Amino acid sequence: PDALTNSELVSKITETLEKKGYDKETSLVATSLCCDEVNRPLESDLREIYDTNFNMGGLAGFPFGGATSFGAMAAHIPDGGSCLVVYGPHVGVDSTGAVGTVERRGRDNGGSCCGSAVAASGYVGSVFKGDAEEAALPEDALDAQQYFVGSMLMPYAERLDAAEEKMKELPYALYDAQTELMGRIVEKSGGAVADGTTAVLGGIQINTPPGYSDYFLPLSFKLHDNEGKEVEDIMWA
Repeated sequence: PDALTNSELVSKITETLEKKGYDKETSLVATSLCCDEVNRPLESDLREIYDTNFNMGGLAGFPFGGATSFGAMAAHIPDGGSCLVVYGPHVGVDSTGAVGTVERRGRDNGGSCCGSAVAASGYVGSVFKGDAEEAALPEDALDAQQYFVGSMLMPYAERLDAAEEKMKELPYALYDAQTELMGRIVEKSGGAVADGTTAVLGGIQINTPPGYSDYFLPLSFKLHDNEGKEVEDIMWA
């Protein structure tokens, strides 16, 4: 019930940030959303306000660009401006109401959404139950992101195993894992923001079938100074 359509979300963001002195002409938006093409509409809506976005995200929405990407993004903020970071996992809901899958353009059958998250959840569950061993740290970049999705989800294995509806609990567990990582990134690299502030919005994207608006469930919205320290909770009521 607290989820907003993309357009509603963008309106809330701009209204909130204008009160904090954000000017769309001098603000830069960075996103950390899954590489899945179903997540691009939100970025498009944000670009209509803040121009082209910087992308920090990789599989499942984790900010795999890390501290280096945040520092690079900060160096691109217009003079005297600030940045907005929007991050979070995503989950599909198809036309029947099933969670964890969604219809896709031009395909008779939909598929997992988020596929990376579902695969990681299966891996985590197998390790938790003793049916598989924990994977070793990869030496090759070939599939390193998926390894880290599973690794960062592993602390939530018991919680996921106990969930009555795992596909509904999965994005919340991913959000918590991503929030921890994003917090460390901002703490380490927030000082790269020269003059302004960093507003960090986290939540869960909800993908819907073609022809319908996607939704975003905002779970946190915090303002950080240019040393990376949290200074204010700016989540709307």
